[in-house]
Amino acid sequence: MSNHVSGIPGSPEESYKMMYSYLYMLKQVNPGTKTCVKLDDASKFKYLFIALGACIEGFAFMRKVIVVDATSLKNKYGGVLVFAEAQDPNGQSYPLAFAVLDSENLTSWTWFFEMLKSVIPDSSELVFMSERNQSLIFAIGSVFPEAHHGHCLWHLKEKVKWHAGNVNKVIVGHKFMELDRYYTVDDFNSAYDSFEKRYPAVYKYVQEHTEKDKWARVFFPRDRYNFDTINSVESMKSVFKEATTWALIPMLDCIVRKFSDWFTQRKEDVSRSIDTSLVPLVEKYLHGLWGVAQKLSVREINSYELKYEITDTAGKMFWASLVEKSFTCKVWDYEKFPCLHGLAAYIYFTTNVDGGLNIHELCSKYYWTELWALAYDKTLCVVPDMSSWNVPDQIKEVKIIPPDRIRRKGRKRVG
Repeated sequence: MSNHVSGIPGSPEESYKMMYSYLYMLKQVNPGTKTCVKLDDASKFKYLFIALGACIEGFAFMRKVIVVDATSLKNKYGGVLVFAEAQDPNGQSYPLAFAVLDSENLTSWTWFFEMLKSVIPDSSELVFMSERNQSLIFAIGSVFPEAHHGHCLWHLKEKVKWHAGNVNKVIVGHKFMELDRYYTVDDFNSAYDSFEKRYPAVYKYVQEHTEKDKWARVFFPRDRYNFDTINSVESMKSVFKEATTWALIPMLDCIVRKFSDWFTQRKEDVSRSIDTSLVPLVEKYLHGLWGVAQKLSVREINSYELKYEITDTAGKMFWASLVEKSFTCKVWDYEKFPCLHGLAAYIYFTTNVDGGLNIHELCSKYYWTELWALAYDKTLCVVPDMSSWNVPDQIKEVKIIPPDRIRRKGRKRVG
């Protein structure tokens, strides 16, 4: 991975001098791109925000869950690199925006989310997932009052397990994370009661220092789908670990190039699945359940509302309504595609009734191949070599003064 890209010298100071020219060219090759640079009163660099046009447009066809996290910059001037990303219908990271801030504090986070709001409007459908960083949480609530916020279960687990006392902390962490995976309140409460009896000290901490509606699936107020951690953005941070040591423009160019590669690869993935109605992730899931679902006992209850009684292999009964997309196991309520019981009801219906109902109609539109294709419809372009730049003089003449060098220190991790 080279840090000399687009013909731009790799010195940190040169990056600040040429920042406006680079951003101008980035917008020229990527229509609809939003960029913003904020300077302090002395005209020194403070913040930078970038949201690429293709990503902004594609988010309209995504599940409305945004994962946010930051990582320290290891270059001469420090600061933090922030990523906001979604997840495409096939379970892959989908970049929305990235930014450079001086540090993680209420002022900087508020500015970042104000910039994000300029391309992604506030909505009650919107969900943010992050660590329990108080300044970040407050900024989200202030800038996106209609949206909902969830805590990363993995980071919460890391905090919770250290209250386990003289028991295996890895097992305690695993058991805590399992609590989030239940689909009904009764099942959660039963498991939570067992957790209290087995790990009373940990239970006490969870009760006193966490909010169940921020991490437990069954209490979360909006559609969170399969999101319970920010691991996807943690992976993105890992991809750009080396780039965080570079000057700003080489780092930004590296990020844009990688995003462009992802778009190109995923366009090819879409083209290989264009004849199927559902994305490969869901197709594979349903295919894996099909053989078991075929063997379950199904009894029709209401032919008009397509309600069925399904008995599983353990003799437990469930009810499913294909019209209402409602199943008593509650899996569909959270995942938005058929569970084992819903699939059994669908197989019964298509086998015994002469009616038109396609399997993709029982899934959220966000899992449809046609929306997956639209998410990657636009091309994401890299900035050409500097030798071919055509930047107006009034932009080239504007220079940014680098920020003051700061004493190196690590990110403060928040539990």
